[in-house]
Amino acid sequence: MFATLVVSACAPLLAPPAAPTLDPGTLNTIIAQTAGAAATQTALVSPPTSTLIPTPTLLIATTATEIPSLTPTFIFVLRTPTKPRPTATASRRDAKYACEVLSQMPEDNVVLSPGTVFVVRWQVKNTGVREWDGDNMDYRFLSGAALHKKSAYDLYKTVPVGGTADIIVDMQAPDNPDTYSTTWYLRVGKNGFCNMRLIIVVE
Repeated sequence: MFATLVVSACAPLLAPPAAPTLDPGTLNTIIAQTAGAAATQTALVSPPTSTLIPTPTLLIATTATEIPSLTPTFIFVLRTPTKPRPTATASRRDAKYACEVLSQMPEDNVVLSPGTVFVVRWQVKNTGVREWDGDNMDYRFLSGAALHKKSAYDLYKTVPVGGTADIIVDMQAPDNPDTYSTTWYLRVGKNGFCNMRLIIVVE
């Protein structure tokens, strides 16, 4: 037995078998197969990815409706016109009291100095249908500048229809330069008629 061990020890050691050599093409094929298998296993293991299905949105098409504007309506209530009664116009023949101014002294627009005292005279004619009773008729200041010294005078005589009378008034020009107008009239009872006007210029 000892001899056998010695012989074995003296025998040359056997070289290990050489590792197999892979050519490049074979190596690429193995890598590709390995990658494919790994991808297949990953696909089998990985849970399926859920795909979101979009929820349909209901679109309601609205049509704009035009709102009519309120237009104010005006209602005019027209009264039925009442036919006016004819106004009686007194003529010279049928007027109860009427006159016509025949002349005036001084004439209108006479120029007077401030403070001048003067007399105005109107000659008037009775053109009415009744005489002017001197006891019941007078002449008075009506409107305008108060140039007079007295505001009323009695008619000094009775004037028949068609007759004339002189209406005389004492007056005085104002102190301030200007143009002045004064109006007088005849009156019987409460009725007035026959307006007489005078215009003077004070300079």
